[in-house]
This record gives sequence, C-alpha cells and structure tokens, in this order.
Amino acid sequence: MLLARLPILGLLLVSLASTGCAVAELFRDPSKSVAPAVRPDFIYEAVSDHYVELCAVSQYRPREGGELDAAKGGSPGHAVMYLKGACVDETAAYPRLRPCRRATADRSDPEHGAGVSVNRYFRNVNWVGTPGKSLFFDGGLSDWELLDKERWKQVVEEALALDMFRGIEFHPFDGETEPPSVRRMVENESLGTDFALRFGRTVFCTRLPMPEKMLHAAMEYLNALNDEYANGEADYNWNGLSDNCVHTLHNALAAAGVWKPKSVNAAKLGALANIAVPANTFVDLAYLANEFPLEDFDKVRKDELRWSVLKTHGWLPASPGGLVKMMPILQINRLYDTKYRMLVLGGFFQNVATERARRLLTDGRFIQLDANLRYYFDRYTEILEARDDSPSWRDRFRDDAYHVDREIYYAYIESQREKVRKLADLLRELDQARNEILEGSMDEWKARFEGIR
Repeated sequence: MLLARLPILGLLLVSLASTGCAVAELFRDPSKSVAPAVRPDFIYEAVSDHYVELCAVSQYRPREGGELDAAKGGSPGHAVMYLKGACVDETAAYPRLRPCRRATADRSDPEHGAGVSVNRYFRNVNWVGTPGKSLFFDGGLSDWELLDKERWKQVVEEALALDMFRGIEFHPFDGETEPPSVRRMVENESLGTDFALRFGRTVFCTRLPMPEKMLHAAMEYLNALNDEYANGEADYNWNGLSDNCVHTLHNALAAAGVWKPKSVNAAKLGALANIAVPANTFVDLAYLANEFPLEDFDKVRKDELRWSVLKTHGWLPASPGGLVKMMPILQINRLYDTKYRMLVLGGFFQNVATERARRLLTDGRFIQLDANLRYYFDRYTEILEARDDSPSWRDRFRDDAYHVDREIYYAYIESQREKVRKLADLLRELDQARNEILEGSMDEWKARFEGIR
C-alpha cells in the first residue's frame, strides 16, 4: 500500500462559542478513527506545477516549564492556503504575490510557491505570505529534527531576516494599548499560526490542481485585498463571525472560479446562516473536488459558474489530484503537545459535515494519488461509454447551441481521461524512484536506531 494510515487521537467536533452551533463527535469510537498520512510530495510535485492547498489547522498546546498549558488558537482552529505557482513578491512594500519565475519540486525553494495566512492583529493588510512550502508548513525542519527552544529561535531569526512582515502595521495585543514590534509579533502570534504551522498544530489540507490562469486570478484577488488596506483609509479589523481567515481564502478561490463568494461583514443573522469555519471549508472543498456530478451534462451546463469556467479554462472542480492529506505536529518536540487534533464544526448541517469528513478521511480514492487516478479513469470511461451519439427524441428539439455545448463537454471528458492515462504512466516511473528513496530512508532510520541503542 503506497500510503499508510495513522490513528487520530481524539478527532473531535467542538463548538464555536460565539455562535452556539450544535456539535458532535466525528467518530464515536476513537479507536476506529483514521487519517491519511503524508505521502512523499515529490511524486505529486512531479505531475502538477499549479495547485492550491486549502488547509484547516487545529489548536495548539504549548509546554510551559515542562507542563502542558491550555490549548490556544481558537476553538475552531485556523485556516491557511498554499499556492504553488504564486510566489512572495520580494520587491513589494507590503505582502503581495507574483507569478513564480520557474516550476520546481523543491519545497524549500521560494520559487516553489507561497503560503497565505490571515492574522487578527494585522491592521493595514489582510494576510501575510511565506516563501516556500517547507518554511510555511514545517518551519524548515525535517521530521527527524528536534524542535527545542534553540531551533525555535533560529526559525524566528530566519523569518525576520526574510523580512516577511515588512510594511505590516499591527493592532495592539488584547489588553494592551500599543502595537507590538515585528519581533514580538513573530514570537508571540505569528510563528505557528502564519508559518511553521506544524510546530504545534495538526494540519489537514485539500489539494486542488488548477490551470495557471485560475491560480493567478486567486493571486490577484489576494493582492487587491492587501492593496485596499495598505493604500486605503480603512483598517483591517478581523471578525471571527463575519470577516475571518476563512472568508479571505474562500473568496480567493471564488475569484478563481472554484465556487461562489461568501459575504464579508454581513449582518449578524446573515453571518450565522453563512458561517465560515476552517474545517468545514476544508471538507467542503475536498467534497467538491471529488464528488461534483461530472456525469450529468445537463446539470453541469445549467450551472452558470461551472459552465463558464469549463469553456474558459477547460476545468471542472472534480478532477484528478484533488486529494486530502494530514500533516501531524512535528513529533520530536519539546515545545508543544504532539497529540493529533482536528476540529470540525457541524453547525446546522452537522450530520452532513461529519459524514463527508468520515468518508473523505477513510477512502483511498481521496487520499492516494494512484487510487484517485484509477477512480477518475473509471468515471471518465463510464461517461464516454454511456454517450448516445444517435439523435434522441429529446435532442431533436434542442437548438444548435445545445449540441455545440454537448461536444465541448465530451471533448473535455476525453481529454481528461487521456491526461489521467499519461499521469498513471508517469506515476509508475516515479514509484521506482520513490521506492529507492524509501529504502534509503529505512537505512537511515536503522542507523539512527542502532546509534540510540
């Protein structure tokens, strides 16, 4: 089996106190709870140059003087996004993105992409960008490295040296009257929330490949948002109910054509009906990426947004590579509790959310690239085999536009099946390289184990 599964300790649904929404356990029997482990990224990186990852991250629980402190980070956790193909603009006076100058599979390369995170203490911008995937998720550490106070300080200094927070002004911390310095902001609020996420948090992501132009549309939306606050008269004022981290990321994807936007700063009743919660949004995107009804041409055609994106970009949300993954807290860790945590808010549609999460986190089609490719190849094949090219009595009453659109749809399905075929061939070649790397990793592990004994 190419992708291992790991138990989650306490995969729970918790309440968002400010809304009073109903909650429940995701899995009644924790011993049966499972989550996808990280599969080596080089395999996926080799087949996709442009994608977004929308991630829900848990609370964190620091160790203070050797003892565990109370959980922090808000009961619903936090949401972030990573964009492969959009990079931090190092020439800008405040956080902005630009197209990456080259495609690379090196997660530590700033030209790989950028992580985006909204922080409640930002005043003149909405989000900050982190260059490279390794710093954003792992703080530059490998799973073998010890996370202690000295290593933590090194990552703080790296972020400061990169000048990631240049041009950002901050609101005062709770209970204070003066805004913090950049260093104090990084040390107290940003590390572990805006970057180095796995230092203390479990991270669940939905990865969604998309055409370059769609990715750039999301990038342009994010830039315009920061431009508005940096150059306008109004400050950014985070609101947990009506303008939080999820609104920004959801609407960036809406700008790309993935789904419809969410209202920002809606009236309280409207905000409750259109609640934006990190884990629910992660589940919604994963479900859309795999369960969108590709098979129903008439339904696709009647969906104005989907049909427009299909004709413009040759893209529908359910496509090969829309995978779910879990990245656990770094386990060799002296600073944070290392138990896995994940928070999903059921709200008014609790049963739907929990059932979707259960399925997405346990079905190999959604967590393994090879199984996902087989799944889509079968779906595309069934659509093509069910195609009726003879003019039916219904089609005789259709206008020419309908028949043209029908040809567009089936041409898309055929091209997607051919794409899957090529990806499957490439995956077989990459698996050989993967096995060699895993064998090398096992030798390294054995050597370390012998040294410890």
